[in-house]
Amino acid sequence: MFVITALVGTGIAYFVLCVAAYSRYCNEWSGMLLSGYRFGVPQRLVEKGVYPVHEIGWDGQFYYLQANYLDPHPDAYDHIDAPPYRYQRIGLPLVAAVFSWAIGSDYVSPHTYLFASLPFVGVGMGALAAWLFAHRYSPLWCLGWAANVGIPICLLHGQPDPLADALFILAMLALIRGMPIAYAAAATLMCLTREPYFLIAGTILAASFAGMIPWKGNPDTGGWMVVTLRAIGLRRLAELVMVTPESEPQSTIFSGRPSAWNFWAYRTPLWQLIVLLVPCAVFIAWQLYLRTVFGQTGSEGSGGVMLDYPFFAFFRSSVRSPDYVIRPFYYVTLMMGFVVLWSVRRKLSLALILLPYFLVLSMMSEVVWIDISGYSKAMGTVLATIVICFPLMGKRMLYPVGLLLIFAVLTYTQCFKRVYGPVDLVRVPDFQVVQLDMEQTQPVLKAPRCSIRVDQEELVKRAAAKNGIYRFELLGRRFPQTYFTVPITVTNEGSETWEHSRENAIQIVPGWIEGEQLPHWQAATDVPDKVPPGESFTREVPILLPRRPGDYTLRITLRQLEQFTFDEKGDNYIDIPISYR
Repeated sequence: MFVITALVGTGIAYFVLCVAAYSRYCNEWSGMLLSGYRFGVPQRLVEKGVYPVHEIGWDGQFYYLQANYLDPHPDAYDHIDAPPYRYQRIGLPLVAAVFSWAIGSDYVSPHTYLFASLPFVGVGMGALAAWLFAHRYSPLWCLGWAANVGIPICLLHGQPDPLADALFILAMLALIRGMPIAYAAAATLMCLTREPYFLIAGTILAASFAGMIPWKGNPDTGGWMVVTLRAIGLRRLAELVMVTPESEPQSTIFSGRPSAWNFWAYRTPLWQLIVLLVPCAVFIAWQLYLRTVFGQTGSEGSGGVMLDYPFFAFFRSSVRSPDYVIRPFYYVTLMMGFVVLWSVRRKLSLALILLPYFLVLSMMSEVVWIDISGYSKAMGTVLATIVICFPLMGKRMLYPVGLLLIFAVLTYTQCFKRVYGPVDLVRVPDFQVVQLDMEQTQPVLKAPRCSIRVDQEELVKRAAAKNGIYRFELLGRRFPQTYFTVPITVTNEGSETWEHSRENAIQIVPGWIEGEQLPHWQAATDVPDKVPPGESFTREVPILLPRRPGDYTLRITLRQLEQFTFDEKGDNYIDIPISYR
């Protein structure tokens, strides 16, 4: 069951990545990293074909740079928004670098980087499936974690959270089965992938010293805390925590030894404590190294931004940006996590160990709660914990928890548009010319006027060079969609200034007209800077070719985003006939 689920999970995840690459990113895997021209890309990677695709981008771009510069280097951190914070999450870049070294590559390609998390996610699924199957529950319940929307969104764009969740699952199951070396290996990389997990590793070390965790082979005559209590004369308190809790017999994974938060009977030998110290020691050593490089650790720099009062940020973000389904569901998920841990407290010492971390999750700031990608990936730990505890719950808990896990799987529908759909992001080849200071909004133009100049002969020549380049056809559509670039000069012929803005932005937009149909607009290109009346600018504009062959007219015009295209306001466009075969 473990092997089958791991292989199938890895295969499905890779298939989804390939569909997204072919459907939405022209088979350019670097586009899936969502690099932004505001941060730029090191020249070494530009030469390998890695380009920004829009203004700001998303976090995956930073971790990808780290994979190519594991040791902090100005070539990398000059292009990273918060280097101490990003570099403390070195786990995924490290795994990707190892994969790249194994295949003999001289750099970590976007494809290798995006693939690096998949085997671990597959193994995490396999471990959960085997755990459930061994307790006579359907392995499909593992999808409550693996298919919640936070996992595929993060896998698509190079975020480290799925890897961190998978390592968390492996570490917790190793803990439950009493395997200290397996736990330490998973927990070390877990802490380096998502820094809050250090709280879990530290709590497990303390719990092992106290005697709460039945690591294999340990005597149950009293943990070191009990030994200490007896030595200082507190025998009554020592005997109180030595009272064996009620436990249900387990016919599979459990050895039958009690594991509860009020039973401190297991004496962990010194060598095991040293092994359990490894995740904490490695994490602290890496933090200290980053402090010598940057002058502060990532946690010192981000604590005030990422944390808030418990549960407060959820309600504030819900008022500012109402969401009546997905965000409330994940809030319910967090609350259910507390309920589940409490319900198994007398069956699993893991309950007490994870409660402090869950409390930290309740303190997530509005930066996290405001966006689905933030709170859905943060709740991956909670869903994984719920799946692990699923076989240990009472019957009354199974029904509400089962419904919650089913709904978590249904959230996967939220990522469909990220996987399959039209191409709306392509590389920005001349990103160096874009002015980085942007206005927030552009007033709606009252009388838009422009003139457009392009070498039509050169345009047709470049389009012809891409004609017929594709991998396969599906339902008459060619994949991946191909594009070419051509310099286009635009002059502001109106009386109003065009701002380089985020809202109501002015953009060059090409569109294909087939017969008498309306134009099918393609990915647009922003004006690079403020353009006063009478002034011109030139940009290297990517133009996507149609997915179907035929006789088309290529229309090039401008648009004000969310408002209108300039061709609606007069003769503000050029049309070029092109036959695509």
